[in-house]
Amino acid sequence: MKELPADYYSSKDLTDFIINAIDENGRDEKPFFAYLAYQAPHGPLAVPDGWRDKYKGRYDKGYDAIRAERLTRQKKLSIVGKDVITFPRLPTIPAWDELTDEQRRLVARKMELYAAMIGYVDDQIGRLIAHLKKTGKYDNTLVVFLSDNGAAGEDMAELVAKLAPTAKDWFDKTFDNRPDNWGRPGSCVEYGPPWAQISSVPFRLFKGVVAEGGIRAPLIVSGPGVMHEGAINDSVLHVMDIAPTFLESAGVEHPTKKEGSTVAPLQGKSMWPLLAGREKATRTDSDWLGWELFGNRAIRQGDWKLLYLLKGAGGTGDWELFNLEDDPAEMHDLSAKHPAKREAMLKLWDEYVKRNGVIVSDAGPYAKPQPSTHAAPRGERQ
Repeated sequence: MKELPADYYSSKDLTDFIINAIDENGRDEKPFFAYLAYQAPHGPLAVPDGWRDKYKGRYDKGYDAIRAERLTRQKKLSIVGKDVITFPRLPTIPAWDELTDEQRRLVARKMELYAAMIGYVDDQIGRLIAHLKKTGKYDNTLVVFLSDNGAAGEDMAELVAKLAPTAKDWFDKTFDNRPDNWGRPGSCVEYGPPWAQISSVPFRLFKGVVAEGGIRAPLIVSGPGVMHEGAINDSVLHVMDIAPTFLESAGVEHPTKKEGSTVAPLQGKSMWPLLAGREKATRTDSDWLGWELFGNRAIRQGDWKLLYLLKGAGGTGDWELFNLEDDPAEMHDLSAKHPAKREAMLKLWDEYVKRNGVIVSDAGPYAKPQPSTHAAPRGERQ
C-alpha cells in the first residue's frame, strides 16, 4: 500500500499523477486516454493554507444579493432568457438580513472556502494544460471537462444530527469543526443549501434530486475538430454521450456492432455532429432521456420535462409538466394545460422503466430497507 505524503492534497497530487502518467506512457507518441477525476469541490471543504483567505470578504454581501447579481449577469450574457425568474429561496433558509452579524460571518466563510477549492482546481487544470502545451501535445488533444451533478446542498453535521443522532457524539469528537479550523485537515464542513441554491441559479434545488438544479452540470469541450470556439450551446447532452464520442474520436466501433454480441447497446449519442458543426444539436425533439434517483424521477423530451419529486424532496408527490425553454426553474406545472403531452411523456416513463429494469419506490433515500419489489412504474397518479 502506497502511503500518502504528509502534505497530500488531492487536486495537486492527482494532477501530478496524470502529468507523470502522460509523460511515462507518451514517449512512443501513440494516442493516449487520461481520466482525471478531481475530488474537489466535493465536501467536506478542504483548502491549502495558502489559499484559505484568497476570497476573504468576497461574499460578505450575502447569498440573497449574490443570487440577484448572478441572475442579472446570466440574462446579460444571454445564458437565460430576459424574462426568466429563479427558483425562490427555500423556506428553511432564512433571509440574509435575518442573520446576526456572527452568523453572516460564518456563513460567508463557508463560501470563501468553497470558492478557494474551485480556484485551486482551476489552477491545477491550468498547470495540466500548460504541460500539454510545453510537450507539444495540446494541439492534438481533445479535452472534455464536466461535473457529475449540480451543486451539493448537503450539510453533514445537520444530516448526522437529524438522521443518526446516536452518532452525533462520535461526529463531534472526531472532527475539529471550530470555525478557525474549517477547511483544514480534521474538519468536516460543507457550504450547505444557502450557497448551493446560489450555485444553481436559476434552477430548482440541487444535487440529490432530478430537478434541474440537481442534474444540470457544466460541460466544456475543446480540441482539434471542435468548432464554435468560445460559444455557449444549450442543446441537450447526457453523460451517456461521452463513450460514443470517444469511440468515434478513436475510430473504434462499439462491441454491439459485432455479430453475436451480447453486450448491452449504447444509449448515448456521439457529440461529434454538434462539436464539428455538422448539426445544431445532438438530439432531435423526438429523442428523450430518463432519470430516477432516490424515488424521484423525470423524463426530458425537447424542451418538455415531466418531473416527479417526493414530498420530502421538495415536490408534490405527483407528476408535474414543465417547458424548460420558458421555465428553467420548473415553477409552472402545465399538466392541466397540456394533458395529452403529460400522458405521452408518462408512456415514455413506462418505456424507460421497462428498458432499464428500474425498481421504483416512493420510500425515499432514508427509509428502512424493504423487500425488493417492482412498484407501479408511474408512482402515485391522482
